[in-house]
Amino acid sequence: MTHDIAIIGMAGRFPGAATVAEYWSNIVSGRVTITDLTRGELLAAGVPETQLDDPAYVAARGTITDPDLFDADFFGITPKEAAIMDPQHRLLLQTAWEALESGNLTTENPFGRVGVFAGAGFNYYLLNQVLARPEVVDTHGLLSVVLGNEKDHLAAKVAYRLNLGGPAITVQTACSTSLVAVHLACQSLRAGDSDIALAGGACVAVPQQAGYLYETKGITSPDGSCRPFDADAEGTVPGNGVAMVALKRAEDAYRDGDTVYAVIKGSAINNDGGAKVGYTAPGITGQIDVLTRAYQDAGVDPATVGYLEAHGTATEMGDAIELSALREVFTRGSRPCSLGSVKANIGHLDAAAGVAGLIKAALALRHGQIPPLAALKQARPELLDGSTPFTVDPVGRAWEPAEGHPRRAGVSSFGLGGTNAHVVLEEHVPAAKPAAEAAPAEAVLTLSARTPEALREAADRLAAHLRERPDLDPHDVAMTLQSHRRHFAHRLAVPAIDVPTALARLGRAGGREQLRRPKIVFLLPGQGAESPGMARGAYERYPSFAADIDRGAEQLRDLIGVDLRDVLLRDDPDGLIHRTDITQPALVLHEYALGRLLLSWGIRPSALIGHSVGEFAAAALAGELDLDDALRLVAARGQLMQDAPEGGMVVVMAGEAEVWARLADLPDLDVAAVNAPEVTVVAGPVPALDALRSRLDAAGVAHRTMPARRAFHSRMMADAAADLGREAATVAHRPRTCEVISSVDGATLPRGQARDSAYWQGQLRSPVRFRDAVLAAADLANVVFVEVGPGTALSGMTRQIPEAGGKAVVSLQPRRTAREGGCDVLAGAGTLWSLGVAMDWEATRTGRTHSRVTLPTYPFARTRHWLDVEPAPVTAVVEAAEEADSVLDKIIAQWRSLLGSADVTADTSFFEVGGESLLFIRMVSQTQRKFGVTVSVAELSAAPTPRALAAQIAEGLEG
Repeated sequence: MTHDIAIIGMAGRFPGAATVAEYWSNIVSGRVTITDLTRGELLAAGVPETQLDDPAYVAARGTITDPDLFDADFFGITPKEAAIMDPQHRLLLQTAWEALESGNLTTENPFGRVGVFAGAGFNYYLLNQVLARPEVVDTHGLLSVVLGNEKDHLAAKVAYRLNLGGPAITVQTACSTSLVAVHLACQSLRAGDSDIALAGGACVAVPQQAGYLYETKGITSPDGSCRPFDADAEGTVPGNGVAMVALKRAEDAYRDGDTVYAVIKGSAINNDGGAKVGYTAPGITGQIDVLTRAYQDAGVDPATVGYLEAHGTATEMGDAIELSALREVFTRGSRPCSLGSVKANIGHLDAAAGVAGLIKAALALRHGQIPPLAALKQARPELLDGSTPFTVDPVGRAWEPAEGHPRRAGVSSFGLGGTNAHVVLEEHVPAAKPAAEAAPAEAVLTLSARTPEALREAADRLAAHLRERPDLDPHDVAMTLQSHRRHFAHRLAVPAIDVPTALARLGRAGGREQLRRPKIVFLLPGQGAESPGMARGAYERYPSFAADIDRGAEQLRDLIGVDLRDVLLRDDPDGLIHRTDITQPALVLHEYALGRLLLSWGIRPSALIGHSVGEFAAAALAGELDLDDALRLVAARGQLMQDAPEGGMVVVMAGEAEVWARLADLPDLDVAAVNAPEVTVVAGPVPALDALRSRLDAAGVAHRTMPARRAFHSRMMADAAADLGREAATVAHRPRTCEVISSVDGATLPRGQARDSAYWQGQLRSPVRFRDAVLAAADLANVVFVEVGPGTALSGMTRQIPEAGGKAVVSLQPRRTAREGGCDVLAGAGTLWSLGVAMDWEATRTGRTHSRVTLPTYPFARTRHWLDVEPAPVTAVVEAAEEADSVLDKIIAQWRSLLGSADVTADTSFFEVGGESLLFIRMVSQTQRKFGVTVSVAELSAAPTPRALAAQIAEGLEG
């Protein structure tokens, strides 16, 4: 195991930046995002006028947008619990998910033990909002308040809500908290306690719109600016923010193809002890020690470091001591080391400061840029006279690596109280990606969310990202979305061959909610669906499909005198594909290969329905017939039908009963198929069909003549059927592995049984009762019909059957001639995924090297969860509980108050809407006191609804 740790994901919210990308954009442009607060904002936040009028009051702070907004439902948290919870906990929870998602780690599959190492700043929310509402504490209990606000529960809460099984450790070392968390996370990874580790911190002071009182020679700035290493620096500015990084052992990251932002070569932590002026003062001895040990741990010469992200508080004492310590450890390399501090941009984020600096340094390495030191006016003299190995850059520049070693950076964070941390970083140079294959192929971009609104926002975010990154390979985007994102109930699948196509389709595509345990029914079409070249796209893209086509074509070549690949893969100028003796084996082989391709992707049908010759493909896919036997039978069937007497077929747009009535004095005609309530096929001699057409025209009944020159599924097939029966008797029939619904009579043929050879004789002579087969399948819960073959004929007929109305119908190959790249097939599979069908996406990717890419993270709902100091006067949930007429109404009102949700009804399950066991016990206790009855906790736990509780109370009152 190597010592190196890879940074594979990062997320955060910073002053002036809602994302890491915005944060880096601000940094490279030298933008200062500390907010100058207006008098109106300060007064609205509750700052007293007397304080505002104090000359020492500084109206500045680094603020983040909307710290009161949180997606409680995403994490299974009730609105009231969310409102009680410290926003530092809430935002860190969302940021933890985003960091995992940034690292492409929010997959459906487990990826090892995930540790959480994090800390938070002082809990102003508890002090100013929660404790200011004593009725909330009385209602929910002190323990609930503690669990939502105490730092002890910060990391464990993330682990619980995200189901992470590694160590969950809250770290508290003041300003150095989050960088110490990174150090501990690295140790956990090296020790094997974690396979992935999240590390970071949060600081959200409440209210945000509040400045501070400047104190001479104190820590804070007198003018609201923070200018580290400036000759006139006078202090720092407080700021709010939250950030986390996802870490992984470097060898594992390289093996798994992760995006690596930078590599942590080593780190160290310590404390100043008592060797300094005072508890809050920095200590030069401690800083020298932590720097020395960090570079020893990393095995890196400090002289090779090109950029150092300093603690940089911009106080005279702090900057002087930090520079002195650095001079003791760093020697001059081939080029001076650039010195910076992100506090110049965003202020001091307290518990989140260290990880904010780490992310900045990692991005500088990744982009090969030395960021500017913002707000610099005049550097300290020792940075200009050449007495140190450092320089400062007021303007950003390209980071040219020194000869003989990669780019390297250091990151320092020193805590009030003396706990110091330093981390040594090195750039990661990814291997060059192989050139894309010559023939482009379509990819399927999959998006999902918990709500339709979030799904739409996810699509819009992805589109915006693709506009900014038109160089992205859609296949890399697709692979990342398919295999490295959690799949939620509301889904959208967009096929795209390039970024412009993706943008066009993302803008207009609509999503759908997945079905619960969908049942797949394959529809395998019969003669008439065929088209030249119908297998070309899938053959060129999918080796397993090509292998099945090759196997079948080789077997049939001598039997039928044609290589089926000539008609399945090419243009077939002679029209052989439409000759019955060629059509039938070609269709069965194509449908069999398509069905097997779907099976290889994890798409498992609950039943199979074949239309006419499609029943042979169904039998082969169900394992009832070996492919070789099925193809031999179909070849014989096609030749026998080709040799039968000439006839014809007419599609009549009328029901079977009406058609039989119109055939009353046309005894030579038969009903050959009943495909839908108003779609019936008639077959027989051509003169009789001519008479029928005249009769239908006179009656105004729509009809269409089929191109067939034989009367399939009629008495004119009697001799062919007898001969086929004799051929079928020579073939072994094995027990089915999947249910088949017969299109002879609509009967469901269960798995584990087999048909006898006589079935195929009767099937050729009997009408195709496709409608009856679909009716049988429509009884399945959440059925999805999938047309496995060329065209949309069976899909269209299925949609015309009222009993199948509203059922999902997917055409796998809607274009009879598949486009190059097999795109129709994969697009159809994407539609199935959007319906909730499980997919093995990895199995769909063949012949290409795919890379994970960084994509937008989940669009959390922006819902306000906040305890206002003055309770809203109109809620009246408690009053409603008192005034409600019935016991049930009182219980519903009580639950709405406790859970903070107006959606509670008589049959709402307490736990399904996010209620916790602790709150459940408190609710029971309140109920018992209110009504003076004993409630059986065990009985209520079995049916935790207001109706069940009201019944217990009524029984207790009567007793």
